Amino acid sequence: MGIRTKNLHHHVITLRCAGTLTAAANKDIAKALMSGFITNVVGKMLTPGSGSTATIVDVNLNGTTIFDAATKMTFAATTGVASYSALSSEPISVTYGSMFSLDVDSISTNPANLVVQITVSKTPIALASNTEDQTEVF
Repeated sequence: MGIRTKNLHHHVITLRCAGTLTAAANKDIAKALMSGFITNVVGKMLTPGSGSTATIVDVNLNGTTIFDAATKMTFAATTGVASYSALSSEPISVTYGSMFSLDVDSISTNPANLVVQITVSKTPIALASNTEDQTEVF
């Protein structure tokens, strides 16, 4: 499922794992509904696990990780606070119809309810202008 942000020319792709997590590939998949560049990746563990092992999650674009390091997206074992590895390149281009997939590489004890959102924008973030008037009159 995705959300298209009308004024900003963004498309937000949401990948989810409901319930208690297990380590496995392709926990969720989604199709890019526009071409552009990845400008943001954010994850949230709604129920953090326990123990000392972090939960490590990967996002793939057409079967290849978008992250540079092995730590990818790491959720602390007891707090669920996320830290992120750098992207493999900047900007990462996305074409219409590209497939995003979510892998859970390793888990803490009983983490649950993971949500990851990827923002695809028509303009790479480094080239985006903050000076345009993007207000909407209600």
